[in-house]
Amino acid sequence: MSMMQTIMRRLVTLTVKSQLNPRVTVATQRKRLDLLRFTPMPGGIKERSTELAGIDTRQLTPTPCYGAILYLHGGAYCTGSPDSHREMVARIARTTEREAFILHYRLAPEHPYPAALDDAMAAYTDLLSRHQDIVLVGDSAGGGLAMALAERISQTDYAQPNAMVLLSPWCDLTCSGPTMESNRRIDPMLHPDWLTSSAAMYAAESAKDEPGISPLFGDMSGYPRTLIQVGSDEILLSDATRAEAAMKEAGVDVTLQVSEGLWHVFQFHAAILKSSKKAVYKIGNFLRS
Repeated sequence: MSMMQTIMRRLVTLTVKSQLNPRVTVATQRKRLDLLRFTPMPGGIKERSTELAGIDTRQLTPTPCYGAILYLHGGAYCTGSPDSHREMVARIARTTEREAFILHYRLAPEHPYPAALDDAMAAYTDLLSRHQDIVLVGDSAGGGLAMALAERISQTDYAQPNAMVLLSPWCDLTCSGPTMESNRRIDPMLHPDWLTSSAAMYAAESAKDEPGISPLFGDMSGYPRTLIQVGSDEILLSDATRAEAAMKEAGVDVTLQVSEGLWHVFQFHAAILKSSKKAVYKIGNFLRS
């Protein structure tokens, strides 16, 4: 492990893990996560506010630009926004040469399931009027939401996304994966209690193993080709590995990339860590292949 990776790992524990905690109010978590809006943006990106299906959306356009990304941000369905994710998504947009649309979907507990999924579906159908070459990208809860969206799209006559990229996807809100326990002491960012608390707020009166909430238990046969990236040290590692296995069983063309010694959505640190920058490049290679 490089010195910079060691420093960043400690910094994540001190500044993030302490805040992603059920003892911290959702309102406070949102405010603090949105401080990431002050992170300097990479060059070569045009940023503007727009709407998809009447939903506030951040549009990030690189030059050149040959397609679109519908980006579904993480935050355990209760926090996160285009503000918190704009810098990371801008790097993905620039590397993949696709304009990204970060959807500001409704959050729990004010808007429990299926609000986020309904917003994602409405945004996708609206985006189809602008682009025919669309890929779904999501991190953490947004990765799970992308999976649920892919299943819903496959049940319609709408054009399917050309690919899907999942960064540390949270796709089992029953939190039953084995690494929830085995990695809890080494994960520098997430704690199981935060996920179980957030899952309860998002699911509300619905069963947590319902496929729209936990797409790990859904029908993956209609998924597009998929790339999954995950860190070896995160409690959601088994969500990613089980998702890969289930996709393969369903006949999906899926690639899993596990980065040793890294943590949840480590791509956030692409401006600092070589391993994170390399992961973003791999996303570009996958979408161009």
